[in-house]
Amino acid sequence: MFQSLVQKAQLLLEHANNPLSDADRQSSKAILFRRQFRLPDSQSPTDEISAQLVLFRLVGTRTRPGASASEKSALRWVPGSVYEGRLHISEQYLCFSTQTSSFTPGSSIGAASAFTGQTHGTGPAGNGFTVPLSAIRRVERLQSQSHEFALSLTTWSGAAAAPNSSEAKVPPRKFTIELVGSRQACERFCDGLKKGLRLGTKFLPNLRVVSAACYSEFFLASEEGKTAKDTEADGQPARQPPDAGLGMIFKYPGDARKLRDKSKMRLWREYLMENGRNLTLVRQPNFHKLIRVGLPNRLRGEMWELTSGAIYLRLQDPNQFQNTLKKYEGQESMAIDEIEKDLNRSLPEYPGFQSQEGIERLRRVLTAYSWTNESVGYCQAMNIVVAALLM
Repeated sequence: MFQSLVQKAQLLLEHANNPLSDADRQSSKAILFRRQFRLPDSQSPTDEISAQLVLFRLVGTRTRPGASASEKSALRWVPGSVYEGRLHISEQYLCFSTQTSSFTPGSSIGAASAFTGQTHGTGPAGNGFTVPLSAIRRVERLQSQSHEFALSLTTWSGAAAAPNSSEAKVPPRKFTIELVGSRQACERFCDGLKKGLRLGTKFLPNLRVVSAACYSEFFLASEEGKTAKDTEADGQPARQPPDAGLGMIFKYPGDARKLRDKSKMRLWREYLMENGRNLTLVRQPNFHKLIRVGLPNRLRGEMWELTSGAIYLRLQDPNQFQNTLKKYEGQESMAIDEIEKDLNRSLPEYPGFQSQEGIERLRRVLTAYSWTNESVGYCQAMNIVVAALLM
């Protein structure tokens, strides 16, 4: 009796929070898939199969300046954690999660909540990954005694590392997927994967643009303790860090001692070195623990993009922001008039918004959004939200 009342309450809450049309409910398989892996609306699951994910951990001597040749070649990958779950493929993504899903054709939002727990089928729950097919560098068929189909996947993670960086000395990242199912099901999934990988090559330029703008790429490619003002051993200027908010220029809000960003960055460096970063990141239990411990300010924006799925929207059109500003340059609207009135009233106590640099960033974001979503345009308090995000 009590359980049935709880289920009815859940259904009512979900209906209020998810006002889906009849057409949406009929195609709930695709909706649940996109919600669980935070994918764009253009993606639909084309195939799925049970699988075992075998991750690798990095062992050996960490390289350091002046290390001998034997020390530099000591780093290697060895089998580590093993996870059972479901492997899904869409038009542009390969996804794996240990979180049980209800992706049967007749599934509904209400039925799915019984399987997915507190997340209700949304977000990056469980251990696994969401990897664009364009980020997969190589796929090899392996011999496996326990499974008929075993695949070794190598990602582009770290492929653009600077030649003299410690990241360049780490072997390419791999993980193994062992498919569990009939021979026919495994072959069908592999055929879909092969087709997707071919189509994914055209998105490789987008992948490079998006990953280059992520702070984790610079963070792992630079030597421990090196800053943008330092120079490399060969006299060339150090790689410049990508934009990680106004805090890089005007300092991040809060007490630096209490934030303990340096300690957090060390923990995140260790995790990202072994588990990929941005578009190729693999979620393990430590990922969820590090999120709860707290994000360092320089990685906060990137991790928010990754876990919310915004980074996959940006991957579709990395230059949308710049192109929108260029397209509507010089044009006036009622929204822009309202934006101009509020620019100097956006967190004025923060030094960044007392400068032309911060005000101009705020203006660009609000203006681009007003043209992209003209039905909303601009309303009061949006300037405060954007100001906080820009920090």
